[in-house]
Amino acid sequence: MNIPGAYAAGYEAARARDPQLANAYIRHTTIGDPLADAVIRDLGSLSPEEIHDILARVLEGAETSHHGIPDSLLAFVRKARQVPDWFDRGRARVASQAFLRNSDIVLAALVGGSIVEGFSTLISKSFRIRGRLVVAAIRRLKHNGMQLVEQYLPGGMEPGGDGWRLTLRARLVHAQSRHLLSGSDEWNRERYGMPLSAAHVLLAGAAFSGRLMRHVATLGGDFTRDEREAFVHVWRYAGILFGIPEEIIFRDEASAIRTFEIGRMCEPPTDHDGIIMANSVVNSAPIIVGVKAPPERRKMARTVTQVSRELIGDELADSLRFPRRKRKVVPWLRFRHRARRTMGRVLPGLAAKQNQERFEALMEFASFDEFEHSYKLPTALHDERSSDW
Repeated sequence: MNIPGAYAAGYEAARARDPQLANAYIRHTTIGDPLADAVIRDLGSLSPEEIHDILARVLEGAETSHHGIPDSLLAFVRKARQVPDWFDRGRARVASQAFLRNSDIVLAALVGGSIVEGFSTLISKSFRIRGRLVVAAIRRLKHNGMQLVEQYLPGGMEPGGDGWRLTLRARLVHAQSRHLLSGSDEWNRERYGMPLSAAHVLLAGAAFSGRLMRHVATLGGDFTRDEREAFVHVWRYAGILFGIPEEIIFRDEASAIRTFEIGRMCEPPTDHDGIIMANSVVNSAPIIVGVKAPPERRKMARTVTQVSRELIGDELADSLRFPRRKRKVVPWLRFRHRARRTMGRVLPGLAAKQNQERFEALMEFASFDEFEHSYKLPTALHDERSSDW
């Protein structure tokens, strides 16, 4: 097995813990996404506008004619329309209800926990190379928020649904980014493997599902065991749409957490790219929720950083150079979330008002009112040189 140099030490430690999973993870650090990569090769000579038009025709199903559409794209979408036999729409409805009931807590756990943990790995390197840090972080948070919302709205992941289309569009952006990075001398293939590899997509999926449920519980979410499993079940299906090979995808909450643990062990220690990207995320979070005045933004960023430290643990937070503070924030947030539910049971009118406010905040976070749906793809390695996408 070809082991990229950066993973060698971590792989040995992970193999001692779980040899089968460690082997699978390392094997997929050198594998991209054959279906999506073929689409990118075939669309390479087209302008961003032409790519948008072709992808809109195929993903939105507005036209039945296949004239001018590459066979690779037709195969890509045909495969994506095949819903796995194991996907349970009833469980998806359970996950949707639990998500909407806890949406503010889920998004806080996503930003402060799962995204930061993901960027503590070599995942951060491709984003740091490509992006203007503040702009890229804001774009990343907006897309993650929108993706998560659409993924758990009823019917969102059905073929042709908004969540389904956003997922496939993100998968093609990954493939285009992989193509741009592979052709750059800024990416050392022997040391780091394939940029945006199947292993890293798997690790991100595990972070955004099983690990996310752990962070939600820490913040005071009220997912039942069945609802947690349903949430991961939907993410398992999303992972397939993102291009994770079905033979390595996690099955349930426990296997998602195990996948993240072993994958994280395989990764090298956090480097400067991880420090840069993790800090850009927590410092961009206030802008996403509309806090723009510098004093208030700095104050909120400090709070987000402290919440993140308490979620991910001191060891990782220290490696990311997050400041240490004596005053804890998470216990207060957990108490406030639980008190809100108690008051809602006593005062149904207050609960209805809180639900409406939470839903409005969810829509604002996902930026539905600002988002102009586009299927354009990045055109240059460095985002500041790319056309709008």
